[in-house]
Amino acid sequence: MKDIKYILEPALEDKKSLDELIYNDLECDIDFKDILVKKPWGSEYLLYENEYCAIWILNIKYMQNTSMHCHVKKQTSLVCLDGEIMCGTLEKTNLLQPLEGLFFEKKIFHQTQAINEKGAFVLEIETPVNKFDLARINDTYGRQGKEYENKKCYEDVENLSLSFPNNTVKKIGNTKIEIVKINAIEELEKYGLNSIVSILDKDEKMGKILRLKDLKEIKEGSIVLVLSQE
Repeated sequence: MKDIKYILEPALEDKKSLDELIYNDLECDIDFKDILVKKPWGSEYLLYENEYCAIWILNIKYMQNTSMHCHVKKQTSLVCLDGEIMCGTLEKTNLLQPLEGLFFEKKIFHQTQAINEKGAFVLEIETPVNKFDLARINDTYGRQGKEYENKKCYEDVENLSLSFPNNTVKKIGNTKIEIVKINAIEELEKYGLNSIVSILDKDEKMGKILRLKDLKEIKEGSIVLVLSQE
């Protein structure tokens, strides 16, 4: 299983591409809870949101791909949950299998393609919360330069989103997704060391993914995303 890769600095090509775009600095006021957003490559939905982070689940069809896009004000953590994906930047392409992930600093362009015949499920953590922070430069479906999908693409679906503390577990493929409150790091010992965790509270590591084996300390009462395989 690969280590998580952290891409922390925009490349010159990222900066050049962003400079050539007209970026609309929009604020999102839509509550996406239990809404399925239909995409030309599949669909996505909000799994969990608090005032600091938003977690989204993407279902990408075989050989379909997201746009090559970046977020001007948001950091992005990305984890393959099921299937297999190619996630590329303007410089390099990364192959990800379940429970492998990437972290992108803001203003870094990236694109994800499902290469498994059954498609792929991908989890993304966006920090801070603003679904309309989006800049597209290339798109298979003609959406380059366009804003996020409008309400014509929204479908109400019950029980899509998790709601802490009452509904906090979902399983996709062999990957278990949990939102837990942790008072001591020892409470995470029941998970495998290669599990992926992310602190969802205000913290210097907020929204960033890391292997459980690399988490050395945690604040009492922290809300944590845990991705594990049974």
